[in-house]
Amino acid sequence: MKTRYSIMFVFCAVLLGWSQAQSSFILANRLVWDSVDAPVFDGAGRPLDGTEYRAELYGGTTQDSLSPLYDLRIWEGSRERVRLALPFASHGYLVNTPGRNTVVSPDVSSGAVLWLQLRAWETRVGDTYEAAVARGLGGYGESALFRKGGGDPGGSLPALPEPLIGLQSFRLLPVIPEPSTWLLLAVGGVLMRWVVRTRSLG
Repeated sequence: MKTRYSIMFVFCAVLLGWSQAQSSFILANRLVWDSVDAPVFDGAGRPLDGTEYRAELYGGTTQDSLSPLYDLRIWEGSRERVRLALPFASHGYLVNTPGRNTVVSPDVSSGAVLWLQLRAWETRVGDTYEAAVARGLGGYGESALFRKGGGDPGGSLPALPEPLIGLQSFRLLPVIPEPSTWLLLAVGGVLMRWVVRTRSLG
């Protein structure tokens, strides 16, 4: 498997013509040969399973400067930064396709040590992690922060992306269902009757 990653990564590096400083990582929470095993669970403790759950890797040089890492792809002949949000395959593990799980932090020195955090969410709560957090209904979560040096795709001989050694399992917050329209109308009706009755007795 390492050989496959090596071939795919070198091919992608040449294809994309990486010349700027970057630090690269393998977006995978299970890599047996690198002792990475950090399944993600929902609020009830069940391992995440299926495309209705997604996860992204965030990184930064300081703990309070985290931002999404990118999958750099060619789009209509020009380089575009694309956020890589992967679905879950089964048993709390992300879909792992060799050569398609590489993310980079393009605005740091090559191979830099970064603070990293894996963030996951339920897509029915929000299309992105930020959208899920903004709704305030739960269904999102994040790993503990950890530090890791990245690979160096900009070197004379590109170094392989680094595995997420140090990543720990975590749970999403339980989802709090939004009250239905009928429930809101019913509560509003009861409250209105109470107000009218109180005024009439007064």
